[in-house]
Amino acid sequence: MHSFSISYIFYVFLVSLVITMSKVAIEEPYELVNKVCKKQGNQKFCVEVLKSDTRSEFAKDIRTLTAIAVDVATKNTTATRNYFQRVKTGPPGVLKSLKSCIDLYNNVIMNLKICLHEEDCSLIGYDIHVARDEVMFCQEIADSNRAHDSFITTSNDVTLEFCGLGESLANLMCYETRA
Repeated sequence: MHSFSISYIFYVFLVSLVITMSKVAIEEPYELVNKVCKKQGNQKFCVEVLKSDTRSEFAKDIRTLTAIAVDVATKNTTATRNYFQRVKTGPPGVLKSLKSCIDLYNNVIMNLKICLHEEDCSLIGYDIHVARDEVMFCQEIADSNRAHDSFITTSNDVTLEFCGLGESLANLMCYETRA
């Protein structure tokens, strides 16, 4: 009787090991990330953003990757807005631009936070697109105040890249949902 229980336990262990090994052999880490990022204009940026979150390692759908991109964009945008709020001295054009840009970045953050609560995937892309428009409006304000070579432009460029990735993934998600 004792040898039967040891044999049974060993058999269960072997079956579990084979099942676990077969799953590992089938799923490549970051398989979806690599596939999706090949379709992006800036593949390196896409891979870096998505791999920064452990959810991407064995992600099964683009919605997960879109959520990651939006989460990272939200963190970046919030940090940028907070930086803008701390700036108290500088050229008049920069300071004048920051007043408007802070409000616009508040809108960007709001749009990014609500977009993933949308039921319709096209609304996710729309919300991100609206967020991008707000960043571009901030840049127009900076340009009109002769602050186009300031840190505002650099910050806007980075934020636009994050939003662009999120919007692209949202659009790809919608395309695959319809297909």
